[in-house]
Amino acid sequence: MKVRTIGVFSLVGLAMSTSPIWAGPVGVQRGLSPDQQTAAVEQLETQRAQVARAMQVPPQNKGPALIRNMDQYSKLNDLISRLQSGQPVAPDEIDQAMQPTLR
Repeated sequence: MKVRTIGVFSLVGLAMSTSPIWAGPVGVQRGLSPDQQTAAVEQLETQRAQVARAMQVPPQNKGPALIRNMDQYSKLNDLISRLQSGQPVAPDEIDQAMQPTLR
């Protein structure tokens, strides 16, 4: 009985110690597929065009609103260039960039 119990505990211990090997990397974000990347670039370019138009409208082309729009435009431009050059971009970054700016 003792040999059987020791054998079972050994197998369970071995299974528990090797399970992290199959778990995969933790904290590593997946990249976008080529189709998702193309769609994201189109959406970001549309958002960038909207921000550019907003910078031309009188209430949005002065003071803090202009600075906020210029910052948003710069972030969108950076994301678009990173996506087009093949650099990894987290989907959360794209989602955050697509959020409308507070006025």
